[in-house]
Amino acid sequence: MNNSLNLKKFLLEKGKLCIHPPAGLLKHEYVTPTYGINPGFDDSAKVPERSLTGHYLQMYDWDACFFSQVSHYFGKKELGLNVAKNFLGLQEENGYIPRTVSPQTAWDQGDLCKPFLAQTVLRSAPEAKLEAKVVMQLHNYLEYFRKHRQGAHKLYHWRNVLESGVDDNLALIAPVEAAKDENSKHTDFPDGRLLACDLNAYLYAEFGAMSQLAGIAGHEKLKHEYAVLQTELLESIEANLWNPKLGLYCNLDPESGRQVEIRSWTGFAPLLFAAIKAERADEIIRKNILAEEHFLRPCGIVSMAASEPLQNQSVRGLYGRAIVSNWQGPLWVLPNALVCRSLRQYDFNKEADLIAKRVVDTLCRSLAQKNTLYENYDAETGKPLWAPQFISWNSLALELIESLE
Repeated sequence: MNNSLNLKKFLLEKGKLCIHPPAGLLKHEYVTPTYGINPGFDDSAKVPERSLTGHYLQMYDWDACFFSQVSHYFGKKELGLNVAKNFLGLQEENGYIPRTVSPQTAWDQGDLCKPFLAQTVLRSAPEAKLEAKVVMQLHNYLEYFRKHRQGAHKLYHWRNVLESGVDDNLALIAPVEAAKDENSKHTDFPDGRLLACDLNAYLYAEFGAMSQLAGIAGHEKLKHEYAVLQTELLESIEANLWNPKLGLYCNLDPESGRQVEIRSWTGFAPLLFAAIKAERADEIIRKNILAEEHFLRPCGIVSMAASEPLQNQSVRGLYGRAIVSNWQGPLWVLPNALVCRSLRQYDFNKEADLIAKRVVDTLCRSLAQKNTLYENYDAETGKPLWAPQFISWNSLALELIESLE
């Protein structure tokens, strides 16, 4: 218990250092994943700090949105609304919003802000403070997804694997053979066309949030439109992405009509964002999440099943591209926190406690041995891997600690 109290104290202390006052292009309080850095200091550099040291000097879309979910622990209840307004403030006329921003510039040009803004506003904005302008900006943003990221079956695809945020997800790269740092056929990667489980699950939740926001703002027609979009998307996810053989959802290649049968944590994203029919939940949980041969490992839930031949716990990702961070096996706090929420929703409370304890213990060991937290960890040993001084969604451990208490 003392260890978890130390972890809680550390998260509260360092988490506050990740929150910065308005500056430059960012007109509201904003968030960086790393504490103890000078935000945007590398904006003019040829190679960003994230690729050299693992320090993140910008604000990232879903990092900031998930951090804001526990901002009440830091006494910043409206942080989520401020985060969303910063991104919306950089919106282009066609609805496009960049996913990586700093006071001076936007990074990762062309990559779209992941669909969490409406959910973040809904969590953060009391009805009296919801501006009509914000609702229409969010509508314009989601229209960009529909115009530029929608494919067959009215399902959605990422621009590329980096836009997804799961930087080297094998379920998007769809490997045929392994290569270490480069692949002469890298242009053959289908990541820009695969109809992706995670994106469609996020958009299902985003459409639902948008429907509620439209209702709050008095836009009854818009409220109905998003409710219909959400229902249609659920049906399409079910009809096209469910894989009965694996017992989870798989990305679909619209060109071949085949699913990418790889067990990645993104395959249970529909469960994590309630974009499933209820009867699927038990199978996903028992056959995958709680199966020790697949996802449940000594330190928590892995990002890629231990049963996958290309699963690895390296510091940086393998196969075809030199990627900064690795989602091909290591433990990340975000999927674990989301899994624990879903397990409790379906009355797997003891199992949620087990996973929460393994994750909290891993972070406690990191703090005791390294005096800091990292972006990801070896799921077998708990060894810290990449990106020290990382808070971001590690802050969701505050939720795990509270649930254990």
